[in-house]
Amino acid sequence: MQQESTYLATLAKRSPLFNGIGINNLSALFSCLGARRVRLAKGEPLMRTGGKADRFGIVLSGSLTVSTCDTDGRRTLIKLIKAPEVVAAAQALSGADKIGVDVEANEDSVVLLLAAARIVMPCENACAFHARLVCNLMKTLAAKTIDLNRKIEILSYRTTQDRLMAYLRFIAQQKCTDEFDIPFNRQQLADFLCVERSALSAEISRLSNLGLITSRKSHFTLHRA
Repeated sequence: MQQESTYLATLAKRSPLFNGIGINNLSALFSCLGARRVRLAKGEPLMRTGGKADRFGIVLSGSLTVSTCDTDGRRTLIKLIKAPEVVAAAQALSGADKIGVDVEANEDSVVLLLAAARIVMPCENACAFHARLVCNLMKTLAAKTIDLNRKIEILSYRTTQDRLMAYLRFIAQQKCTDEFDIPFNRQQLADFLCVERSALSAEISRLSNLGLITSRKSHFTLHRA
């Protein structure tokens, strides 16, 4: 019971999806939306390509990876989702029968799953907080579209160096500092940039030798010319 109250308080304070709804209304809202909580061990799947696209999740704790895999087995990391972000909402609300991505736990995680159909259909109780949720969800999906466009811009560069530097400059701008941690390990960064890990590691070493960056695992510093 105490853990449930903690999750509700966290969502009410931190998740943009519940702005203006208030903790006192969350329990009733979750009941309306058929919410259920899922615990995942590191590496455990939440959703797989081809599965039903009827629910989306809110990360309560931990983090998830969203990725795709082509016919040759090459994996592309789309995004790392942290608490209290939303995952797979666009696919679940699009009306698609099947989901087109793999979602799995990046670490031990807890996810709240919501039924998409209960959001898009008018609430039989005509509750004000349901309408507010739909408005907040639209803003959340718009923000995710902007993030996806940024990734497309990064991947439009042809070389590993240009993709890496474009990504690092974006993170530096986002964090307002030239020294920062990125959310990916080396393999995840290679998957995100759609390059080979060996090529990425070689490029990081080359740029470090040129004095353009300093790196240690997921910690980077940009050195401006």
